[in-house]
Amino acid sequence: MSKSKKFLALFMALALAFSMFALSGCAGDEETTDTDTGSETEAPADETEGAIAGVDDLGEGDKVGVQSGTTGEGWARENLETKGVEVVAYDDILLAFSALQAGDVDGVVNDLPISQDIVKDETRGLVIVEEIPTDETYGFAFNKDDAVLRDSVNWALGELIADGTYDTIYETWFGAAPMSYPEAESGVTEQPAGEMDLITDGKIVVGSDTAYPPFENVEGGEVVGFDVDLMNAIGEKLGVDVEFKSYKFDALITGVQAGTEFDMIASAMTITDERKQSVDFSDPYINSNQSLAVKKAD
Repeated sequence: MSKSKKFLALFMALALAFSMFALSGCAGDEETTDTDTGSETEAPADETEGAIAGVDDLGEGDKVGVQSGTTGEGWARENLETKGVEVVAYDDILLAFSALQAGDVDGVVNDLPISQDIVKDETRGLVIVEEIPTDETYGFAFNKDDAVLRDSVNWALGELIADGTYDTIYETWFGAAPMSYPEAESGVTEQPAGEMDLITDGKIVVGSDTAYPPFENVEGGEVVGFDVDLMNAIGEKLGVDVEFKSYKFDALITGVQAGTEFDMIASAMTITDERKQSVDFSDPYINSNQSLAVKKAD
């Protein structure tokens, strides 16, 4: 090998060795930097960070679904639109919940019991994060001349709440324990001594629009639902049978006033001052406050 070729070979060998050393050093520096900065082991961001935990977390740019013409829509427009929240109205509440699942809205404001029934389906991936007090309650309705039946139902209802039967029925139909309890207003603490004036002896006949699940609905020819189970439990306390008869909702009040077809109404009927002019109401048997439902955090 000539002297020049030997020199060239030596030079190339030294250059190769230097480049390998440099690469090795760079790799070592990169690994150290990663270790020092924690870029390879840094914990992921908190999955709940930024999640909506209540109405106070809603603001500019958020969207909330509601059902058109409902108390929920009214509440949302009055209390959320002023914060920059867009209120999106749907003809059917299930459409609002489908929009929530799809990510088209950030939450749904709706009657608490109905929302509980919807979110109990775990495949939806939804959760109720807040009950919104609006002082709405459902009550059983009676002919104004039938105070003994009304007070008997009030007494039995109070007993069922006290002994836990109410909770069991509630969880059966709504998939969760009550977030709040209706407040008794009648002051009835003892079973009335008088005899209930019933159309059929030994049976309370209940008028109901049986197309409002989970409160009342017809399945397989049988009326089922929260109101049905609660009334059956009330009948058991009072020692009488209970029978549900289906009627259109707008005919229930005139029907109970007539007193010929059924003894009382159990049909998820909201207690209002206007209705109180026509019928007597029991103590509230369920709070129908509004609620905020959102997607569960991943």
